[in-house]
Amino acid sequence: MKRLLLILSAFEIGVLVTVLTAALTYFASQAGAELVSEILFWPNTLMQSLVPLHNIGTAAHPLYEGTALNIAAFFVSFPLAVLVYGTVTYIFLRRRQRYHGIQATPTI
Repeated sequence: MKRLLLILSAFEIGVLVTVLTAALTYFASQAGAELVSEILFWPNTLMQSLVPLHNIGTAAHPLYEGTALNIAAFFVSFPLAVLVYGTVTYIFLRRRQRYHGIQATPTI
């Protein structure tokens, strides 16, 4: 039961951090801080970098067009962020629980 509660807590924190970073990314992008927005929502930056782009311009003046794969990469970046943030949170909470469990035992 404790483990399930720990997993659910880590998942909820992962969702919360994902939503917060997505919102901060949106506001940073609207303010013109593109680099900050790319760093804040790094899962989307990672997924978009894996999608090939097609040059519809010339070699001298390239113009890259997004495809449906870019949209799919955008939507996949959200579960990726929840997975990473949730896993990091679970590891942190588990180690904290073990550390405090060891400290709580009485010594003779």
